[in-house]
Amino acid sequence: MDLRNANLRSANLSDANLLRAHLHRADLRGASLCRANLKEADLSNADLRGADLNGAILGKARFDEANLSRVDLSGADLNKVNMRGAVGAETRTREAS
Repeated sequence: MDLRNANLRSANLSDANLLRAHLHRADLRGASLCRANLKEADLSNADLRGADLNGAILGKARFDEANLSRVDLSGADLNKVNMRGAVGAETRTREAS
């Protein structure tokens, strides 16, 4: 699924199947991605400020240079996730695996 540069600001993508989606440079500010399947998705350079990824499946997803400020990753599957150069010191990961 090609969603590069997409404006998904404040979108409700809870429970969405975004397996291997291309979300490079997508605007996902304030989006709800609770329990979404983002396994192997490319979110490099995406803006996820304030997004909710609670319980999301993120295995092998790429967040290179993404903005993860104020992102909730509670309960998310972070197995082999690449966050090289990502911004977001205040990202909430409590309870994340």
